[in-house]
Amino acid sequence: MAIKIVYSNSCVPQERIDFADSTYKWYLDSDSSKKMSGKCEPTVTIATTYYGTATLAAGGSITLESSTTMDFAHIKNIGENDLTVNLGNRGARILLGEDESLALQTDDVTVALASTLGTDYEYFLGKD
Repeated sequence: MAIKIVYSNSCVPQERIDFADSTYKWYLDSDSSKKMSGKCEPTVTIATTYYGTATLAAGGSITLESSTTMDFAHIKNIGENDLTVNLGNRGARILLGEDESLALQTDDVTVALASTLGTDYEYFLGKD
């Protein structure tokens, strides 16, 4: 049975003006100057899904579903500490703060998670 997925994303691109400044002040990105958002209905047909919630220990990392490559991924940080999402064979690295999530259609990507202080997370993955 195929599963239909519809999702939306939004972000506010930010930049640091002075990297020498130790206060880590971030500002709205001057190139985009606005919040970006969008709605998507993936073109892939999802046949196999993986869902779960788990805790990632401090300093820990894990590749979701034992290195199986995914065509759709939704990751939500439900803990208090930052969660890093690594899209292995794409070279992308995304930091999710508390209650932030990421949804994306991919093309055979490996999804790995890491956390310096440890956190709880929720995931929904799909494979055609």
